[in-house]
Amino acid sequence: MRALSAATLVVAVSGYAVIVVAGRALDTVSYEAFSVFWGLFFALAGLVDGLLQETARSVAARRSPSGRLLPDAASCARPMAVALGFAVVVGALTVASAPLWSSAVLPDDRGLEVSGALLMAVGLASYTFQAAVCGLLSAATRWSAFAWLISVDSAVRILLALVAWVLGWHLLAFLLVTVVGAATWLGFLLLVPAQRDVLREVGDVPAAEFVRRTVKAMLASGANAVLITGFPVLLSFTSGSGVAPGALAAVITAVTLTRAPLLVPLQRFQPALIVHFTRHRDRVLQACAAPAAVIVGTAVAGGVAAYWLARPLMLLFFDAGLVSPALVLALLTVASASTALLMVTGSAAHAAERHSLYLAGWAVATVAAVALLLVDASPEARAVLALGVAPLAGVVVHLGVLVLRPQLPTSPRSAATPLPRAGSSGRTRRR
Repeated sequence: MRALSAATLVVAVSGYAVIVVAGRALDTVSYEAFSVFWGLFFALAGLVDGLLQETARSVAARRSPSGRLLPDAASCARPMAVALGFAVVVGALTVASAPLWSSAVLPDDRGLEVSGALLMAVGLASYTFQAAVCGLLSAATRWSAFAWLISVDSAVRILLALVAWVLGWHLLAFLLVTVVGAATWLGFLLLVPAQRDVLREVGDVPAAEFVRRTVKAMLASGANAVLITGFPVLLSFTSGSGVAPGALAAVITAVTLTRAPLLVPLQRFQPALIVHFTRHRDRVLQACAAPAAVIVGTAVAGGVAAYWLARPLMLLFFDAGLVSPALVLALLTVASASTALLMVTGSAAHAAERHSLYLAGWAVATVAAVALLLVDASPEARAVLALGVAPLAGVVVHLGVLVLRPQLPTSPRSAATPLPRAGSSGRTRRR
């Protein structure tokens, strides 16, 4: 886990560095467009992370069945094969939907819109395989390999961003920087053949059930990503057409930077949380207590530090027009705890095989966030309300159902599974 901790530091620092370099290299309008494109890509990648999460849960459950009867391995899902199907669908949908979003995300430049849409499609298709590989490595508890993979992913982006800055390249280069790390999985498997055996791992349910659960996990993780990396896109779309170009740049920068210390590491630790909760399915609520306490304490301390230090530090790297007031930075830092808590309770619900509950909590939080973003207030106030209050509604949903219905469902069985012993009902509770 030391390797994973080091990797999260690399990811967080690289994310900061790319944003700083982009702020230096691009004018305000281009920087805002880059920020929205960056947010959209990682929001959609976050949706694909549902495949990572279900792969980690399913394969970990297969490797540690805890006495449960499981279907024969030959009839169970192979995550890499499922990833191929999802990659085709994700790439095709991205291209097909491009006319709906490309002109709103990128400046009024037809060539840039087409290039951005193609980069988005290829990047997301590649990331689908990366998500499956990360899930397999997590289930196998190969944390060092997982750490190397996500570290290289992030390091590649900052290196290319620095090259683009030095050479004077503009917005298109930074769009490429955004998506290029999604191909890291391919280089990793080519250069580290000892890790290729994880590609043969199977899950604990048949392929059709695996896909169904993955879709639910994707919808939930997509809502997760909307509230984290995709929040700039949500803020931009809910602000209406009356907002001048570049007017949201400061609050977008504040949201992006204040969430990073807590949420970026937690996103990288989420597979480990799912594996941990999967191994403690019999006491999943108790297993939430320690992570929740750490999150609250870190957010409060971070908010105090942000009030006094964040603005002076940001002024060293950004123009004054991109730096929000100290109180806004402090409140946004504390608000990040709400989303972090929702990530923990969501991971617990997922590990407990409450996929519908997992989705419901994130759906409630997203709807609440959109509603709060539509209130008549400044962009800063709307951002604080949406990020600080809305996720707590999802936490209440997750914990409420887990408290009221703590017993775990039985995993689906295939026809090849042995029959129950005499005297048992043989009935399986369905979700």
